[in-house]
Amino acid sequence: MTIPELFEQFATERRYLQNVRPKTLEWYKFSYRAFAPHVADLPCVVSEMRDGLKRAVMTLASSKLQPTSLNDYIRAWNAFLRWAHAEGHLTDPIKIPYLREEQKVIQALTQQHIDCLLSWKPRTFADHRLAALVALLLDNGVRISEALALKRSDVDFDNLLIRVTGKGGRERVLPMSVGLRKILFKFLYRHEHMLVFPTLHGTPCDQRDLLKKFVWLAGQLRITGVRFSPHTLRHSFAVNYLKAGGNAFYLQKMLGHSTLEMTNRYVRSLGIDDLQAVHNRLSLLMRG
Repeated sequence: MTIPELFEQFATERRYLQNVRPKTLEWYKFSYRAFAPHVADLPCVVSEMRDGLKRAVMTLASSKLQPTSLNDYIRAWNAFLRWAHAEGHLTDPIKIPYLREEQKVIQALTQQHIDCLLSWKPRTFADHRLAALVALLLDNGVRISEALALKRSDVDFDNLLIRVTGKGGRERVLPMSVGLRKILFKFLYRHEHMLVFPTLHGTPCDQRDLLKKFVWLAGQLRITGVRFSPHTLRHSFAVNYLKAGGNAFYLQKMLGHSTLEMTNRYVRSLGIDDLQAVHNRLSLLMRG
């Protein structure tokens, strides 16, 4: 089989045997197209494949493509290469090394920003929905896609639990604070729809329209110095969780990360003052 045929078979098996999401399939195909000019005509021979993949990486790296984006392509190709070897199409395993990425400072909201958000007085239904959504993201750091998919049946007010469905259809159950319970309980009294965060007519919210509301709210509350978005709220939850002495492994489970790689970025964002504050609270010599 040719490389294009193999990649198509790989994507098809991922779709029907592993039930990957349509977005993941698009990512596979987009990644293939980026490398295709250098590998599409190659035979499925390890030595020639290695050379072709190396040329593809060097060509893309010398363009304006950011290392983060190129590493996304490489991640997809490495998944394909593992599959090709496991299925016997490659005699030896091949793994494309990742490019070194610049470690960007994780932006998080300040306590002043958070106080400002929580003291905001919404007026319209859309305002109340946005306020409840902001509270949820700050309380347990769910992804915006997970939040917008929440149904009433996913919220357990009695036991202070929320069930979300993350990447790959993986479910996880998260705790919520008493403060969030109060906010969600009041908001759900404002509508009778199945979704927790619907439009007025009960249909799912469009993420792009919602992002415009975030920009609008940032302007209303004069939130500056940080990009105000759902992902920034997720970052803010994670950073503050660790600053308060939260466990990195617990945080990994809360955020739905498959590995500690991403969670460790939050750990590296802690300064010595943060570590000292946590140490003072947890030290055996400071108890009693």
